[in-house]
Amino acid sequence: MLGASVGPISVGRSEGSVYGFSRFVSRLWFFFIGLLVLPFFCGVARAQQVGGPSGQLGSVAAASTDRLASLRTGSLTVWESGRPSFLGWDAIQAALAADFPTLHVTFRLVEPQDFLDVLAKAREQGTLPDVVFVDNWGQGGPLIAQQSVMEMMGRSRFSPSRGWWFLMRDGTNQAKAAAFLHWLGDDPHWTAPPFSTTGMTGVDQEKSTAAAVSAVSSLAGGIGSSLVLDADAARFGTSNWGTYCGSIAEMADPAVRFLAGNGRIAFAVLTSEAKSAGGKVACGGLMHSFLVLRKRNDGWKALLLMPSVSLPQAVSLGDNFDRLSLLAANSTAPAAPILLAPYDGEPQARFPKEDISWQQNATRPAAYVVESRAGVVRGGDVDYGSSIITFVDPLQYGDIVRMPMPFGVGMQPHCWRVWAVDKDGEVAVSEWRTVQFTN
Repeated sequence: MLGASVGPISVGRSEGSVYGFSRFVSRLWFFFIGLLVLPFFCGVARAQQVGGPSGQLGSVAAASTDRLASLRTGSLTVWESGRPSFLGWDAIQAALAADFPTLHVTFRLVEPQDFLDVLAKAREQGTLPDVVFVDNWGQGGPLIAQQSVMEMMGRSRFSPSRGWWFLMRDGTNQAKAAAFLHWLGDDPHWTAPPFSTTGMTGVDQEKSTAAAVSAVSSLAGGIGSSLVLDADAARFGTSNWGTYCGSIAEMADPAVRFLAGNGRIAFAVLTSEAKSAGGKVACGGLMHSFLVLRKRNDGWKALLLMPSVSLPQAVSLGDNFDRLSLLAANSTAPAAPILLAPYDGEPQARFPKEDISWQQNATRPAAYVVESRAGVVRGGDVDYGSSIITFVDPLQYGDIVRMPMPFGVGMQPHCWRVWAVDKDGEVAVSEWRTVQFTN
């Protein structure tokens, strides 16, 4: 093998690309699969309030320094199959080298067409990697079918949503592998953004926080409770956390990372530890959930719950709400948008994108939010997953908004609706409509 020393990082090449370098992170707990005990990811500290001018909730430490100490030495092997751009390895490498310069990590890039054969050979030789990343189901599917992996439930903070991280069940450094995947999902240096809480009283913070924690906690038991969700909230199943993960079986107490808003609307991110049961593959790890909560006559309830988002994605969503510069709540709700096209159930093409449109018969709100959900046909029913949202600036349009569909992930049914959000936090939602994608 050819090699060279670059500071604390050794660089080499064989079959794919092999990089040795340093560092790793996070805490862990133990995950049992069959007779095999898998070290799993450690719990997250409970949220703490910090005193400050806004009274906003402070950030929660993503990992304990004491727990990270055991990961400052030793070695770990990470393989990738697919495009490095989907992995975000350059950013991962730089962050690892900065945080844990004495942990030796060997990184190997294996061509997709060779990945399964090379992995089988490594298994025979007792040289399996500890963690693998694949961006193609041609490699991910067989790993799941072999029951040889645990899937990372949450999203990496370094890479796009495409691709899967797996912990190898027969790897030799499972504790470090679990900690690495934990670290991928959470930054130990993360601090809460300075989002505004203007118009949000201490009681509002307390009640909306309790509602957010209840909503996320209910993911382990089914999210259909009317005690948790706003009357207008989308209900969804409990198998949307990963690929064939099944339902969430256990979840540690969620920790509030930030909560902001005003006296009518709040947005928050909660982090929890979760693991699944009943699926084709065991899944576990950190889960970040983004929520929008609304206060009405029945108190604070979750209007939107987006589980399993990356922490940067959650912050970006919060930033979109914060940019509205929410005022103290003092007006009535805006008029609900009237959907125009496509009509309910109309077949649509994903490529090229067709338009959706709606009309606003009153003063334009501060923002529109397009909420959409992908469905899976099971028998004669459609099981819709959790929502995704897209912000739309009303200033770009007149009374009628026409824009390309911001959703569509497969040749399957989708449903969508539009929110109108005023600057004082009042929200009005349209009806739901469905589309059936044909390509």
